[in-house]
Amino acid sequence: RCYHDFEGRSLALDYLLGIYEKELKRLNPGSKSITYDIADVHGYLDQLSDVACLEFDSSLGAYVPRRKPWLKDQLIKHLQQQAEEDGE
Repeated sequence: RCYHDFEGRSLALDYLLGIYEKELKRLNPGSKSITYDIADVHGYLDQLSDVACLEFDSSLGAYVPRRKPWLKDQLIKHLQQQAEEDGE
């Protein structure tokens, strides 16, 4: 098991995408460029036996567990936001 601490949701999502991209590079060592879409990322998450985030909720003063469905939703929002920022 691995545990990581991030200063924000965006950094955690970037890290998760980075893990997926490293796996793609490992599986495709001869490829100069690799493309993927959100369905590919979701498929990768689905094959992981256990992945979750603990997000601090200041109103509760506690960490709230976030599972795969939440992660998938947040990844979509995160990538959409990045695409909008790149388009500006």
